[in-house]
Amino acid sequence: METLQRESGLVYEAPPISDFKNALMAGDWTVVESLLPVMQIPARFEKDVLFLVKRQKYLELLEQNNLRMALMVLRGEVSSVCADQEKLHKLSSLIMCGSVEDLMEQAQWDGINGKSRLLLLMELQNYISTSIMIPERRLETLIEQALDLQRMNCLYHNQNGDVSLFADHTCSRAQFPCKTRHVLDQHKDEVWFVAFSPDGRFLASASKDGTGIVWDASDFGTFQTLTGHSGPLACLSWSLNSRVILTGSNDKTLRTWDVESGKCLRTFASHLDFVSSCAWLPDGQHFVSSSVDKNIFLWSVKGQILHKWTGLRVSDLVIPPLGGVMITIADRRIRMYSLTTKEEVGSIIEQDSITSAVVSQDSKALLLNLSGSQEIHLWDLETKRLVKKFAGHKQGLFVIRSCFGGFKQNFVLSGSEDSSVYIWNRDLQELVEVLKGHTGCVNSISWNARHNIFASASDDHTIRIWGVDQQQQQQQQQPPQFHQHPHQQEEEEAEAEAMAADDA
Repeated sequence: METLQRESGLVYEAPPISDFKNALMAGDWTVVESLLPVMQIPARFEKDVLFLVKRQKYLELLEQNNLRMALMVLRGEVSSVCADQEKLHKLSSLIMCGSVEDLMEQAQWDGINGKSRLLLLMELQNYISTSIMIPERRLETLIEQALDLQRMNCLYHNQNGDVSLFADHTCSRAQFPCKTRHVLDQHKDEVWFVAFSPDGRFLASASKDGTGIVWDASDFGTFQTLTGHSGPLACLSWSLNSRVILTGSNDKTLRTWDVESGKCLRTFASHLDFVSSCAWLPDGQHFVSSSVDKNIFLWSVKGQILHKWTGLRVSDLVIPPLGGVMITIADRRIRMYSLTTKEEVGSIIEQDSITSAVVSQDSKALLLNLSGSQEIHLWDLETKRLVKKFAGHKQGLFVIRSCFGGFKQNFVLSGSEDSSVYIWNRDLQELVEVLKGHTGCVNSISWNARHNIFASASDDHTIRIWGVDQQQQQQQQQPPQFHQHPHQQEEEEAEAEAMAADDA
């Protein structure tokens, strides 16, 4: 950096700023505090900054087993800039730690030789103007932002590979699953629900014919057929370990099934009407179900009802992958319930009736299918804000279940009452594909990131598996063929003949 500044004639940082950083990384707290005025920290944040510095100083003294000096810093310095008695009590309790390891665990701090000083510097930068101190790793951040922009502006971006800044990035349509690779036609009636297992090895389907089928995702042969329900299967859910399937039926019951054997493990029969939805909790020992009877049950896998919510006719419910809450759909309202307290902890009102919901893998986004407006809405669950809308498909009479797709869940896929599959780029909100093939309403879509494929279920009694067009992909991967100009070919042939005559 010094060589770069000297040769360019530009100053990266003023000397006091460099001195401040060097002192902090060296643990010279006297110099750090003496240079704080140079940082021009707003007066309302001065005590907050001093607390962070003195807390680090205190923890380092504890790590060095200098308990007498640590106690003096806590009483004479830290307490003077911190009015929060709870924080002070927690810091004082650290003196009782029996070892450095215990100290680090209790303080959630990685010590002098860890990254604690660098993390302190990064935290202090939140209070310092960027015109005074350039944030750490700023160039790396700018490069990442540029790469993210490249990915976001790529209509078919669906790869895990690196993106270069030396050329504009574009993914070919040939890399995206747009071609029917398999048609699964073993169901005898409408197929209402499909879902790939979390590990990507299997596909499960639920049909109006009263059966569920487990398909092997390697070749889409039938792995198991789940028989036992006496009515149509309305929904299903995979356990997180991909070993057990939960099914809900119009026969008012739910069943759990062992995937390897295809055997029914248990029947759950407390609902008084059709089961409308079901979902596993992440622990694999509990699940929830809703019914037309206006009851939601929290079950144990042993068959016990652990809690009951009543009074709402829920059309769909989901448990985010991170767990903790249950999200329910009833007409136009989305409700969130804590699975710890069982109390409602939030709600959202939509503009139209909602038929289905799905949560992103990071548990931050909620995708909703709306019937009247024929739109799909994407909500930010942290801010409870509607962030994107997707339109073009047809939905008015039936339940349509959409899903996220792509390696980074950067696509939205949905069925439609016009027998097509619709695919949008999530970031650009742009419709990129309308795929034909089904001859009835497409009810459910499920994406398999492991194999870069997805499945669609339809009223035409079939499931279609969509993958890349391998022939088109191979053509694009072939090196370009260079053809000689006719005159150039004639000249080369004449030259070859002359060389042969000379040899003779």
